[in-house]
Amino acid sequence: MQSFFDERVEFAIKQIWIDTHSGKLQEALAALREAANMGDGDAFYFLGRCYLGRSFADPVLGLPDDQKFAFECFDKSLELESAVGMFATMHLDDYEPSQGTFIHPPYKSKKEIWDKVLSMAEGGEIFCRFLVANAYYYCDVADFLDITPESVGGEEMYLRRVQEWAAAAMELYEDCVDKGLGIAIPNLIDILSSGKNGVPIMKKRADNYKQLGAKMGIGACERMIGNEYRDDGHFAEALSMYERAVSHGDNYAYYCLGKLFTFNGLLGMDLKKAADYFEKGIAAQPNDIGLCNLLGEIRFRGGQGLACDFPKAFSLLSNAYKNGNTWGSDMLGMCYLKGLGTEVDLAMARQLFELNPKKRFAVWGLGELESY
Repeated sequence: MQSFFDERVEFAIKQIWIDTHSGKLQEALAALREAANMGDGDAFYFLGRCYLGRSFADPVLGLPDDQKFAFECFDKSLELESAVGMFATMHLDDYEPSQGTFIHPPYKSKKEIWDKVLSMAEGGEIFCRFLVANAYYYCDVADFLDITPESVGGEEMYLRRVQEWAAAAMELYEDCVDKGLGIAIPNLIDILSSGKNGVPIMKKRADNYKQLGAKMGIGACERMIGNEYRDDGHFAEALSMYERAVSHGDNYAYYCLGKLFTFNGLLGMDLKKAADYFEKGIAAQPNDIGLCNLLGEIRFRGGQGLACDFPKAFSLLSNAYKNGNTWGSDMLGMCYLKGLGTEVDLAMARQLFELNPKKRFAVWGLGELESY
């Protein structure tokens, strides 16, 4: 098969994204740095990608998050005319190139960049196949090719395009998985199990990929299987799968674990254990709504030897509320009503209680407000 990247970049792709348990991470990073130092723009893109977190490199590798360094690498990748770097960063959240543009010579348009990466994908380059699949999955292809409902004859025709893109993404993801690129599995499962963008639901195929992902040590797949065990009442098996998931770097599984032991937990209430799981999850994902709410509830209510910590509860519940979730609004309302962890604000308390007026603390709070 034709080689599209420097051999050091090819080696790094294999060790970091395909043979993730090879134990050659440091050699792979060294190869990327060596190629980058010699002016290889592709190497700078892949080096930066290593430091963007769990969605960009297998968390089991233990690579630290360093967005500043990653973005500096992406800037160099663009400067050195890497089509892959331009393609992959163009729709990346929070990244804006320091040069003010994603498009660098010899490319003059988004379409030229698309055509280049697509040709590499069609030539068999596995990571380019994955990147093109992502562009179809997230509908970024519309931006690359300037496709709008108006340009294709209306909304109905555009939706047909979206369905075609989802089907194309599925085909490419399946090929990536067949060649060992496990990071393609979560999006593939989503397409197969959700009927995303009009693709028929194929539960059996989705389940097969969950099992394959679990065998590959992909934490997200282990968590999905844990959820199925939980829903079927097999709580011990669910616990085991969640623990495997966190051991493989899936921080969302901390929420699932803590939920088994919090108030009304399926494995019995153990607030210390639940809080410990939630704290670990929060350390990795400080703005996760579910973690903030459930740890906030424990800190608000206390119990089993855990004292109430109203400042902590207020901070957590406020974080979830500011991110658009009202689940803990009654507890947050009590904080404002009684000055627990914050200043008294009766108007804010009433506003929060009225969001979920039948919840226990909201009933109490609204009743007390009537006496003011």
